Amino acid sequence: MGRGSRHSKNAGTMGCEGQTYNERRKLCFGTVQERLGAEAQKDFDACALSLRFAVDPVCTPEGVLYSREAILENILFQKKQIARALGAWKAQEEDKADKARQEDASKKEEILTNFHQQNHAAGKWEDVANPGEIVVTDAGAGATSVQTDFEKKQFEDMKAFWLPSKTPEADKVLAKPDTCPKCPQSGKKLRMKELVTVKFASAPKDLTGARYMCPVCKKALTNSTKIVVLKVSGDAICEGCYTKCVKPDGEYDGHRVNPKDVIKLNRGGTGFIGSGESVISKKSMPLGVGSGAGDIRGQSAGPTSAFGLRMGR
Repeated sequence: MGRGSRHSKNAGTMGCEGQTYNERRKLCFGTVQERLGAEAQKDFDACALSLRFAVDPVCTPEGVLYSREAILENILFQKKQIARALGAWKAQEEDKADKARQEDASKKEEILTNFHQQNHAAGKWEDVANPGEIVVTDAGAGATSVQTDFEKKQFEDMKAFWLPSKTPEADKVLAKPDTCPKCPQSGKKLRMKELVTVKFASAPKDLTGARYMCPVCKKALTNSTKIVVLKVSGDAICEGCYTKCVKPDGEYDGHRVNPKDVIKLNRGGTGFIGSGESVISKKSMPLGVGSGAGDIRGQSAGPTSAFGLRMGR
């Protein structure tokens, strides 16, 4: 069956007519995948904020590497945002407390007014207005109109949304902000004192293509190397050397090393799935009625595509 006859048998909008796999890919229909290479991955010694070579590197308890200046600026910026959000939340709570006090005062005044009307009906109390009626005076005409309680309640219950006084308003309720800054990458709470200075051992010139090396085995550190950072000294060594040399004795360079003092540094991306990094990027591209890229038939049809289909303008 030819292309024209197949489409004529499945006439309809572009989201439901018969299309080949090549046509759907050409029109970006459905989910589009893209394989990422090593050039799209972060190196193990790069800052997670600036994505450049980390200067004066520090790491978080989760093993995220940052430049000291970049992460400190980020923490200070978060603290300023938290201070502003906390101030807005406190102002909101004060407004709520003021409204509650005003409501309590109005209720007490209403109770006193009702008590006076019930017990001093024959007397005169000029300080308390009669809640049973509201007097509205027209200064121009000199006329006075009285609104009863029923009319007042009827006016309050009236749902005339076109009147300015009856326009509904949604109160913005602010939640209490978290007072602790968070790690930009992991999203977990982060404090300045938790940052650990990382000391990378520089590789010699004869170690081609390597910037750093493991100070124990003298092997080059790459994106595929599993690296651990010792809190007590800040040295970055490969995980194999830690398991074989440091962990059995629990000591390194005169420092006592406990398992809780070891941070596994996040590995860099190598472009392979085995590295643990995401190497596939996905994007959903819905195509059909209402998407702006539908197939419009008739006089308002858009320009034809590579396969003869017409795209909406």
